[in-house]
Formats: sequence, structure tokens, C-alpha cells
Amino acid sequence: MSKKVNFDNNSSFDGFSQSGIKFFHDLHRNNNRDWFHANRERYIRFISDPMKRLVNSISPMMSELDPLVITVPNRVVSRIYRDTRFSADKLPYRPRVWFAFKRNVECWTETPTYFFQFEETGYMFGMGMYSAPAATMRKFRTMIDDKPEHFRKIIEPIQKSRNLKLDSDCYKRRIKSDYPAIIDKWYQSKSIAVLGQRDPDKILFSSKLVDFLLDRFILLKPLYDFLWQAATY
Repeated sequence: MSKKVNFDNNSSFDGFSQSGIKFFHDLHRNNNRDWFHANRERYIRFISDPMKRLVNSISPMMSELDPLVITVPNRVVSRIYRDTRFSADKLPYRPRVWFAFKRNVECWTETPTYFFQFEETGYMFGMGMYSAPAATMRKFRTMIDDKPEHFRKIIEPIQKSRNLKLDSDCYKRRIKSDYPAIIDKWYQSKSIAVLGQRDPDKILFSSKLVDFLLDRFILLKPLYDFLWQAATY
């Protein structure tokens, strides 16, 4: 019988590993319950435990950015198991794992959330609203109309960043606007997501990932607060 792997809650994050990349690679080829059961300890050792340590390392600063976000790893880190009951895709496991720092709200996908995702091809990070309600986006545009220069100052650091970009679908019918392009592309967005993507690199495989993510999350803080204002009625 194989030895059970236990999560060390007090250990610090020192990076993911090539073994984690290899696990996701193998999962792509063997996405079934028998294979996962036989390789569950690999998942815990190379994916689940490092992700929880990453969350624990980031949580103190995230609580400073927003004291209302949930920081308990088991509530922040996604499950690899998929609910296939209402999906055409019946593969039982997700080939990726992510964390989401969110508030305790009824539907967190409709409110601003910080996130990080790890998979075979690399990692993604950022902040946004996965599915913002139309009412939230109307208020978002009203807030821009009220103080366009204030909004410009919020987004300028994001525009200058080499690691972050606005990633959002626009309305099919353009909303009337006389704003310059730097503001207008935000004004036309159906929802808001700012993200960065990187291939597996030295940062992913080291403790430097903690500061790398925090630096980007801190940069996004003014927009995060702006979006929360739009999402609060």
C-alpha cells in the first residue's frame, strides 16, 4: 500500500515543478477514474499541496487588499473533479487547477475576483468579473461618465504593463461614446477581465511566483475597488 501524502499547512511555497506539468500532460491522455485513483498521490504532491501553500503565502497580503475575501485554501482552490451531470463533456477531471480570492457572496462570478490558474501549457493570472450582470456594466459606464479622467488614471498602469491586458468581449452594437481608444475599449466591454498568460518558466518553478502575483494584484487594486463600486447597489 502506498504511503498517504499529507498537506503541510505551515510549509512555505517554493514553486511548482516539472512533475506537476508532467501530471497534467499524463491526465490529458488518461482522463479516467482508474488512472486518477492510481495517480492521486502525484496530484496531491505536485498540484494540490503546492497550490494550497501558494494560497497560504499570498493570503496575508490579499486580506490587506480586501479584508472581506475568503482565504481558507479549501474554499479558494478549485477542485479537479468535474460535475458532468449537465455537461456534454463527460471527462471526470479538469486538466487545470486555479485559485480565486473572492468575497462570500451569492454568486461570486458576478463580482470582482483575483485568480491564478496552472495547467500543462503554463499559467494565467489576473482579476475580473467572469459574468458581470448588465446592471453592473451600466453602472460601470455611468461611473466612467461621471469621472473619465479618474478612470483613465486607474487603467493607465494596466495599459503600460507588459504582463496584463484587458480580455473581454464587446457588445455587438457599439455603445455611443466619444472617449479615446484607451477608455473606449473598456466602455464597450460586456464584462471585465484583466489577465496575463505565461509559458512554464523559472518564476512558476520558484518562490518568486508569490511576489510576482502580488505585484500584479496590487497594481489591479484601484480597478478592483472601482468594479466593486459598480457591483454594489
